[in-house]
Amino acid sequence: MKNRQDLVCDNLNDETNQGHFIRFSFNSIGLIDSVTYIGSEEIILQSLWSFVGLHENYLNSLTSRFDKGIIPNVVEFLSENWAMALYHEWFGDFCLRMRQSIKGLRDVQLVLSKAFETTQNGEGITRDQFRDLRKLLDPKTVKMIEDETLEFIKVNMNHLPMYYIPGEEFA
Repeated sequence: MKNRQDLVCDNLNDETNQGHFIRFSFNSIGLIDSVTYIGSEEIILQSLWSFVGLHENYLNSLTSRFDKGIIPNVVEFLSENWAMALYHEWFGDFCLRMRQSIKGLRDVQLVLSKAFETTQNGEGITRDQFRDLRKLLDPKTVKMIEDETLEFIKVNMNHLPMYYIPGEEFA
């Protein structure tokens, strides 16, 4: 049962053939199932492929911010500096390593168990339920994820100079 609407940004101009149409479809737990793009702006197709399988939260609250009208142009938003790590060739490996390192943690197991219970009836997890589940994570787990993310950025700083690393201002 689908509980998330597709995100559609359509600013194609039929007369000039300028602009774009982009659609993100999500499964019931918020993972990106597909990305459709038609437009005149030059994009790197592999970049769009990299979004499939990611949770919508990786896109910096794109769906809720788009729904509120804060983000009028999705393609421009995803071209901003904050998103560059998402396109890095090693980002998928980083995500896989993170999943492997946290999946055996007791608090993560509790969250997964509760998420499984919630979805037993065929419904997905709402954004509010997701926020509630996140609160069950041990602060040490959250800190470890944050630290590993910072380490990924540090190691790849030659490709990601737009990110600020706390304490690295004068290094």
